[in-house]
Amino acid sequence: MKNVSSFLIILVFLSSCTFDENVQIKKIKGVQFTSVADGMMKLSAEAWFYNPNDLAGKLKSIDLEVMLNNKTLAKISHHENIKIGKQASFSVPFTASFAMEDIQQGFLDNLLTIISGKKLKLHFKGEIKVSTWGFTKTVPVDYYEEVKL
Repeated sequence: MKNVSSFLIILVFLSSCTFDENVQIKKIKGVQFTSVADGMMKLSAEAWFYNPNDLAGKLKSIDLEVMLNNKTLAKISHHENIKIGKQASFSVPFTASFAMEDIQQGFLDNLLTIISGKKLKLHFKGEIKVSTWGFTKTVPVDYYEEVKL
């Protein structure tokens, strides 16, 4: 009986050592097209996340596609452990490169958008992986951000 109660206590403890709520992407800030070289354009930005949980942990990876008009422009891949505080916001700077020809498809529409000062609607889709106490959780990301070139 003692072994059964010890097992149940350990099981309850381990199940409480995971994130109850998903870490959320709050905004993509400072999106800039920083350079153009050899037909490639470079985008830099900062992704802001929020951990609503009472547990600290680590952001293990970010794997996102940056899309414009349902076409993938670039892929963001970040695989460094970043500490996450409990009930805290944190940011991750990133860069992504894409071919100019990808944005030139639909060039007239994009040019009119740029000239008129309207914003382009970028779609960030993919997943992040977070962990606490050795347990890893995959969180889907489906986020839109309007940027002005």
